[in-house]
Amino acid sequence: MPNDLHFHIPVGFSGTMTVSNDGQVTVTSTAPTTAAPTASSSWPSLDPEAVADLEEMLKRQKDFDPTTRSRDITTTLIERGWQVFSVNLKGAYILFKYAGKEHAVSLYLSSLDLNNAKISQRDFMKSLPGVDVHKPDVRVPINGAAYDQALDNIAAIEKWADG
Repeated sequence: MPNDLHFHIPVGFSGTMTVSNDGQVTVTSTAPTTAAPTASSSWPSLDPEAVADLEEMLKRQKDFDPTTRSRDITTTLIERGWQVFSVNLKGAYILFKYAGKEHAVSLYLSSLDLNNAKISQRDFMKSLPGVDVHKPDVRVPINGAAYDQALDNIAAIEKWADG
């Protein structure tokens, strides 16, 4: 039997945890109840929990790079029918999916760019103006002068995906 004892303490926990000599654990929580998340006025089509994660990630991205346009790109993608598939709080990106008539496209949004790592879409993505080509992925810069080109590239990706 291992001697290690691991605790995963939820955010906002308030109370005590007691471990006795025989290994029994007693938890007494005095955590306040929190109100359920409410719908977002920014993105009313999204689940309130997804909105909370999305807002947290966009704040982190802005803190990392104050010039980021990731919030603007997020708004554009959602308005154009892209789905927020997941928000990776550890990986610092938001995964968007577009269900085109001919191709499904996934784009990962960071504070710097949108990127696509799908091998079957690499040649198309490389053909877009202003992209940065890397070994596993193709990146569409979103900040500064590249912002307008990013919007044009999003429209081109949708057109390609829809055939």
